[in-house]
Amino acid sequence: MDLKEILKERGVPIENALEEYLSVRRPKKLYDAMGHIPLAGGKRLRPIMAVLMCEIVGGDPERAIPYATSLETIHNFTLVHDDVMDDDDLRHGVDACHVVYGLPTAINAGDALFAYAFEMITDTEVSSDVKNSLIRHVARTVREIAEGQQMDMDFEDMTHVSSEEYLKMIELKTAILFGAAAYGGALIGGMEEKRANKLRDMAISIGLGFQIWDDYLDATASEELLGKPSGSDIVQGKRTLLVIKALEKTDEENGRRLQEILDKQNNDDKEIVEAVEIMKECGALDECKEIALEHLENAKKTLSDYSDTEARKDLEELLRFMVERKY
Repeated sequence: MDLKEILKERGVPIENALEEYLSVRRPKKLYDAMGHIPLAGGKRLRPIMAVLMCEIVGGDPERAIPYATSLETIHNFTLVHDDVMDDDDLRHGVDACHVVYGLPTAINAGDALFAYAFEMITDTEVSSDVKNSLIRHVARTVREIAEGQQMDMDFEDMTHVSSEEYLKMIELKTAILFGAAAYGGALIGGMEEKRANKLRDMAISIGLGFQIWDDYLDATASEELLGKPSGSDIVQGKRTLLVIKALEKTDEENGRRLQEILDKQNNDDKEIVEAVEIMKECGALDECKEIALEHLENAKKTLSDYSDTEARKDLEELLRFMVERKY
């Protein structure tokens, strides 16, 4: 199957579960706001990874659905709050939650999604010990996501951010939720802790590649493809790996100009294009692409230890998409 077929087929039980969990109750405005972003669409990469991992290690993928849905709910809770913090108006091609329902309700809806995710995990049909491990792991993951988000915000006020600092930030903010997907799916599938953690490391690696590529797309893809404003990282002055590499590689004059654009409030389209051109000319774009592809190759090596099943093929196609997608 190609990727669209994989996402469609593997995503059906996730979509059904989301619709059931996020059905509208009272107060209606809260539940409408809770479902606004999760039910607007999305690739469902994290929950599909969890389900596929469960199947790859020999488990029943249906048993992983509540856990997988909880991860998608947590992911969307972070999106709702991120859009508030970043003042982004679009998400998944629709108005952000705070634009439609206002800031107070959006924050409340994000909090409710966060709490609801843990209720979903308790629906997972596993032993009490495994369920406790899943809850503890997800709780730690969410705390670490918050650490990564704070690092990301702190970077906006820093003159210099190293590659190591940036990679640690995206590991916490983005990659570890993929790690939780692989880890939890493997545990639900009956795998022992040590091997589940190895798969977690694999998923964190591909998550790093995913975020590096996402930064690349933010700078180069159109708003129509992204479903959110392009160049938003530049407008917000974020020190992505693209920026860090560009500042390391470019000459002094272009480095100064790039810094000016990043530090300026409300950049226009011409300045965004100029910043991207500096990144391109000095080779930063190409280097970041190569780094993302290295993460893909490392992940594929780990998966090669498992039987060449349909689930493994689907996951490999999913991983390839994560670092080579056009949108």
